[in-house]
Amino acid sequence: RGNDMQQREQGGVAVPRDKMQALRDQVDEVKDKMKENMERVIERGEKGLDLLAKAEEMEKGTQHLTQTTRKVARTYWWKNVKMIMVIVVVILIIVLIIILLATGVIPVSDPMPSVTKKQ
Repeated sequence: RGNDMQQREQGGVAVPRDKMQALRDQVDEVKDKMKENMERVIERGEKGLDLLAKAEEMEKGTQHLTQTTRKVARTYWWKNVKMIMVIVVVILIIVLIIILLATGVIPVSDPMPSVTKKQ
């Protein structure tokens, strides 16, 4: 057998040295690809955890915003109710005064006597 076809015995099978090196190179290449793929999977996992954490923070923020919105809405609703009550009371007072003036319960002073010329 020639030098370029030197063989090595492995498991009872004769394999040429060049083919053996080619197989080792392929195995190394596959190992490198697998390492890269594992690193990518780990990175995706970390990114997934980051996204999950951000989603939880956003959910908490949403709950807080909802609570705050409800409080503000309730506060302004009460302010509106109070304002409506004040307006209704003022209108009732004005109507009552008009009714009392019209019925004569509240005396109205006579206007100043007009000066008329005597002829």
